[in-house]
Amino acid sequence: MSRYREIATAIEKDIIEKKYVDKLPEQFYLADKYHTSRVTIVHALKLLSQKHLIKTVKGHGTYILSKEIPNIFLNSGTSENDGFTKHINGSGVVSSHIISFQTRKPTHDEACALNISPKEQVYDIIRQRLLDNHSAKLEYTVMPVTRIPGLNRDILHRSIYSYIQDNLGLKIGKDDRIIAADKADAYDMQYLNCRSDDPVLCVKQNAYLEDGTPFEISESRNRYDRGVLTVNNS
Repeated sequence: MSRYREIATAIEKDIIEKKYVDKLPEQFYLADKYHTSRVTIVHALKLLSQKHLIKTVKGHGTYILSKEIPNIFLNSGTSENDGFTKHINGSGVVSSHIISFQTRKPTHDEACALNISPKEQVYDIIRQRLLDNHSAKLEYTVMPVTRIPGLNRDILHRSIYSYIQDNLGLKIGKDDRIIAADKADAYDMQYLNCRSDDPVLCVKQNAYLEDGTPFEISESRNRYDRGVLTVNNS
């Protein structure tokens, strides 16, 4: 992993652990802390900005935009009352946990990808999947509120796609996917129990209704050693 990526991961971990609140320290402080140049720090901050964790305002500093994410304690006694739901498939017992669910305005790239106004609201969803009570996948999902109205936590615990088809009467069409290997970031280390040098399978997807209307941007980050990925080209 390149030096600036290592630093970005370290800063992201500090944000999650609330060592930095509201704002990051000045760039010269970070350069001194990580024994590197300000150019490397700029590259690291750019990565965090691309993940919508921070925003640099010229002349005012770098502000933290990350969501408040609670700690998750995984054990065999986890139940639906703890925010987990479970079902059984061919691979074992699959559990789902909602880490974060909120609405907000889209970023410029999200508005373009979803073909919506920057003033519209989108759902911002982070879910954790467990296989036999072991962390297996993180899912990040963004959907337009006006296009997929009525989402709530109960629906998220079941199936969003079933709700779209059965309750909203919309037909789901094709999707575009990009599949790539990546190094674990701070969220992966926190919620997938990855080590910093563990590989993660990253799947980015843009999904469309049958008429071609985009309704979802998503990214799933999968542990390399739990579960399999099946791609259906039909």
